[in-house]
Amino acid sequence: MRAGHALALVLAGLPALCCGRGPGAQPPPAITPAQARVLEFWERFREATARRIGRNCVAAAGLYRQALELDPRHEDSLYYLGQCQRELGQPGDARRSFERLIEVNPHSGRGHLALGALFASPDPAEPLDLARAEEHFRLAHAINGEETGPMVRLAEVLIVGGRIEEARRWLEDAARTNPKSVEATFLAACLAWDAGDPARAQAFATKARGAARAEAPVKGVLSEGDRKPGGAGGRGAAPPLENPMGRLLFGEALAAVRAEAQLEAGAAPPDLEGPCRAVARVRAEHARRARG
Repeated sequence: MRAGHALALVLAGLPALCCGRGPGAQPPPAITPAQARVLEFWERFREATARRIGRNCVAAAGLYRQALELDPRHEDSLYYLGQCQRELGQPGDARRSFERLIEVNPHSGRGHLALGALFASPDPAEPLDLARAEEHFRLAHAINGEETGPMVRLAEVLIVGGRIEEARRWLEDAARTNPKSVEATFLAACLAWDAGDPARAQAFATKARGAARAEAPVKGVLSEGDRKPGGAGGRGAAPPLENPMGRLLFGEALAAVRAEAQLEAGAAPPDLEGPCRAVARVRAEHARRARG
């Protein structure tokens, strides 16, 4: 039984303490240990969420652990504990939390995306395993095919691995699915530039500039059980992360695109040579790191 359902049962079973009772009425029954456990779980979880939103990952992680002692299979707690652990520089612990999440729910798109992001992180302190990252990004896409995050992250892995044509297809598909994705359109522009197709490269670069100006977030991942908002149980998504995709392998190269977005509409066409050479340089660095 999910904790949310259990909470509903607990609340339904609690006595109506606010209601008047006539003389001789029986005292309300005591809360059972099971009901008390569910109530304690939700107290810990809600406090953990408040601390996470307040950017206190140390406190949030401790409270998520307490919540998981009461409900070891709670998906939100596992997911957000892992994200807090990444923020705290604990990639090994984060990996175990995300692996536990997909053990609980193999169809957790956000769990596979989180693991893929961990294995495809530009942070030297985190493990770089492109084969495992690819595996999890493909699974995340298979589960939530409408989300562009796994598509872009998979394309990054393919670029580093030299599988350029397949990466191009993923990026162009992502750009069609979500024209506001700066990442997809910018990387597609760089691949066209590398292939000697300046017209196509400029078309994608112009779209990337427009997307950066709009600065709309890439579609994120869903909450508990990867349900749509308003789904079963009437619960919506938990508060989103700022960047559910994790840090992009080519994220630093996007700075030039975002700077370009500050130009007035109708300004000169985007400069591609500098940003695309930066992508090529970062690609070579990641490829060396992947080879060990």
